[in-house]
Amino acid sequence: MARVISRALPLSLLLASSLLSGCRHAQHPEARTVGSVASSLFATLEDEGALASAFVLDARTGEPLYAHREHVRLLPASTMKVVSTASVLSALGADFRFQTPVTLEGTLTNGLYLGDLVVDPSGDPSLGSWRFPETALACEQVADALQARGVQQWRGQVRVRGTDDVEAAFGPGWAWDDAAYAYSAAPTPFVFRENVVDLALSRADGADCALPPTVQLTPAFATLSAIVRVDANAERASLSCTRQRGAPGVRCVWRSPVNQCPRSAAVRLSVDEPQILFSACVEEALLKRGIPRLPATLEAPGPLRPPVPEPLVTLVSPPLSELVKATNKESLNLYAERLGLRFARERSGTEGYATLSTALADELTRRGIPARDLRPVDGSGLSRYNLATARGLARVLFTSLREPYGDALVDSLPVAGVDGTLATRPVTPLTAGRIRAKTGTLSGQKCFAGVVDRPGDAEHPRVVFALMLGNMDESTALPANEAFDRFAAALVELPLRAP
Repeated sequence: MARVISRALPLSLLLASSLLSGCRHAQHPEARTVGSVASSLFATLEDEGALASAFVLDARTGEPLYAHREHVRLLPASTMKVVSTASVLSALGADFRFQTPVTLEGTLTNGLYLGDLVVDPSGDPSLGSWRFPETALACEQVADALQARGVQQWRGQVRVRGTDDVEAAFGPGWAWDDAAYAYSAAPTPFVFRENVVDLALSRADGADCALPPTVQLTPAFATLSAIVRVDANAERASLSCTRQRGAPGVRCVWRSPVNQCPRSAAVRLSVDEPQILFSACVEEALLKRGIPRLPATLEAPGPLRPPVPEPLVTLVSPPLSELVKATNKESLNLYAERLGLRFARERSGTEGYATLSTALADELTRRGIPARDLRPVDGSGLSRYNLATARGLARVLFTSLREPYGDALVDSLPVAGVDGTLATRPVTPLTAGRIRAKTGTLSGQKCFAGVVDRPGDAEHPRVVFALMLGNMDESTALPANEAFDRFAAALVELPLRAP
């Protein structure tokens, strides 16, 4: 099935080549090429029952250079983020920034503010995130703006519009097992601190492993309900959590082997109501500035005028190029979903997974990529309903390189041996800095889609590739990451065709 794709030669040259081939092969061993290395790798995998699919094309012309089962459809996992981030970059541009306005709805008299702080959610996935200086201080920006207005005390609440009746909306095809964890945080219309809190468990030295541990949440104002039980007779140490069905919060089990008693463990968990986190954060920031919130039962000093909405501050995200870079390098599912849903709103006027799927399908049609090659359901790849071919994924990257945002998308891909999800992959002096790829992992699936630079190859100086591996398990003789390492190194180092 594997083949290196080459141009047709005149019959006379083919005849001459066949007459000389026997002599040439008798004198020299067969030269190693991308095709020969890839075919050997894939044969090893497929002999064990795995599936391998790959497609390579020239980054400038789109000329197919190598193909192996490129039409086979597999789960793309997080390589689906290439589709969603390329789409939103195409629609909004690399310089786009989310803007989240905060409005005063109340009355300020003699330093006392009576009324609410009202937020209009923009879908910014980075609001309150620790990843960016401009977003980490969102609560401080609100508190500073109130203080600048002369507020010394306030009575009211922080309200986020449109969240009163919103339930956590998970993508279709997401696994219930994942729902408690940060990587599966629901992409709610209002996001704060990436919709996660940190849960830390600890035991004092000498404490009985069978006794309940000390539980600490970060940030300290978080209110996640967590029930923790211990299992002191497990085979190995672990901390696992699941959402409670029909009740808020999570249930966690801290397991310890009989002959061990770990003193600490930590996990990052998702929350359903980020607006509660934001409200507590703003209140804490105001207290640090000496601006307390008065009890709601306190009577107002005199009659109040009807509140007139007045802009207080607008919280602005980093540029879209930076959000996409965080999304792809760190494989942030929440960011991918929010960016995908923002793309759906730009294209259709509404957000939702039905409109997202339609908008992405229309975008792929615009790029000349048939539905047979890509069936998008969500933006992150968490859904088990997504399907993709290596040819489809490679063509998303190729078509993106031809558009104004192409450099921003390539810059967002992890670099082998340097950063993101490829930081620990081995490189050589020749391959260092020349392999960029988005990775994707689900149970039994491993995918890569990226760009490789080929030094010294004037004809094909840069290629785009996709590699999809399915039916993998821990006992496979050739691990998926090692198969990628060898395949990507060959794309840098070896000729595409035999001389």
